[in-house]
Amino acid sequence: MIDLHSDTIYRLAGSKEPYTLLDNPFSITKEHLGKGHVGAQCFALFVHMGEISHSPWEELNLLHDRFTEEIDKAGIPQLRDISEYDGSVKAILTTEEGASIEGDIERLEELKRWGVMAFGLTWNFENELGYPNSKDKAVMSSGLKRKGFEAIEACEALGIAVDVSHLSDGGFWDVVEAAHKPFIATHSNARAVTDVSRNLSDEMIKTLADKGGVMGLNLCPAFLSSIDPGLPSSDFAESRVSDMVRHIEHIYRAGGEDVLAIGSDFDGIEGRLEIAHPDSFHLLFDALKADGMSERQIEKLRFRNALRVFSDIG
Repeated sequence: MIDLHSDTIYRLAGSKEPYTLLDNPFSITKEHLGKGHVGAQCFALFVHMGEISHSPWEELNLLHDRFTEEIDKAGIPQLRDISEYDGSVKAILTTEEGASIEGDIERLEELKRWGVMAFGLTWNFENELGYPNSKDKAVMSSGLKRKGFEAIEACEALGIAVDVSHLSDGGFWDVVEAAHKPFIATHSNARAVTDVSRNLSDEMIKTLADKGGVMGLNLCPAFLSSIDPGLPSSDFAESRVSDMVRHIEHIYRAGGEDVLAIGSDFDGIEGRLEIAHPDSFHLLFDALKADGMSERQIEKLRFRNALRVFSDIG
């Protein structure tokens, strides 16, 4: 399996306890990854602009140091070239929050040297590159800034995937117009099923698919919960397999079976999680099989779609 997004490094770095990838109470440990047959886990370097005590670039460097330290101690190799994917547990490095480069596009070259394979343009704040998802219609319709377009050009030249999760709708459509390669939404669901700004509309899903891109199914309760009045009452604190199946079925109808992967958002989400660790993903795959999904479709969801898009971008 390939999981396109987790915030485990952020959680480890922010903890006062000496937790590691070998031993922590969070969702991801080396043992959980092995039991879940995770061939590549994406670890995001998430710079939280509301919490940092250093400059954004310094914060990113500290997180990178922690990532390197953690995978070394755990004996998890970093996957720098997707062609080396072999199904054994490896770590993929990504970033979340484009403010981390402080508007200096040349710093993307340093990220490439680190082995970063996906670059998140925004988190939930406006930055030098563009605007985030928002309940404010004016913010949501705002597009990329000049440096946002420059970042897309640089990422494509370097073989780094542009990640539009957390981006405004206006920014998404600017990426569609500017991108020459596929791009990804590492951890976003279907807005038609759960109407929150972090999810993608059907038009976005279809366009993403047409561009050869991929989106990762997010396990966050608030992005999964049922909002259909004909269904049982919503519970935005519980992440259920049944809601995951509803999103997957809808996304397949909107964009086809090549557009969806897994983007758990482990250790960046809270609530009652029916799938709380990677080794519980079999609950989802069993449910999909019982629902009539073919082995081919499940295999695409598990890893083949993510593998293909990284190959096309790199």
